[in-house]
Amino acid sequence: MIYITGDIHGDLSDIESRNIGKIKKGDVLIVTGDFGFLWDNSKSEIKALKKLSKKKFTILFVEGVHENFDMINEHEEVELFGDFAKKIADNIYCLKRGVVYTIEGKSVFCLGGGTVEDPIERTDNDPLNDKAMPTDEELQQAVNNLQNIRRKVDIIITHEAPASVKRLIRRDSSINDLNIFLDTLLHNVKYKMWYFGSLHTDRALSTNMTCVWQEVIKSDI
Repeated sequence: MIYITGDIHGDLSDIESRNIGKIKKGDVLIVTGDFGFLWDNSKSEIKALKKLSKKKFTILFVEGVHENFDMINEHEEVELFGDFAKKIADNIYCLKRGVVYTIEGKSVFCLGGGTVEDPIERTDNDPLNDKAMPTDEELQQAVNNLQNIRRKVDIIITHEAPASVKRLIRRDSSINDLNIFLDTLLHNVKYKMWYFGSLHTDRALSTNMTCVWQEVIKSDI
């Protein structure tokens, strides 16, 4: 079974306070970005990752904006669910941008990354922002992968929201190039469910699109 939850920001007490007790051995939990457990390689972080690695279910995450991308990229890339992913631990993997995986028999399109929303955190020359945003090559690969499956997918997992949806949740939200790209997918890709994070709210926008944060949602498609 596939479960989805939102931004964790490297807070072990946060994820353990969520309703993860229902997730069984062999199940999959997907985090919609800002996983955050790879940041400074501190003793507390290593301990937290070790504890997560003992979970009986598989933990997958797409990149958010609050990640140490260099640390993630240092990990080995392994075959997983029909493509490749970065192996963080035996049960923890970072999913690549623009890739369609086959998880529990479902096609799952993943596209992490984005930009920092809070202007206090964001500077125009911040290298973190450069690494957080998908490159043109990654976006083109995403388009190619979706075209290869005739732009039909079971589940979409992103960190950012499509531009129109983001403004629906927060009218004063800033819109970036990725939001606009996702708006294009919104109108050109057939999907059964779309889950995204980043906005720190739990809200169903429609029967097939949900902004997820602290809830743990079972995908029943």
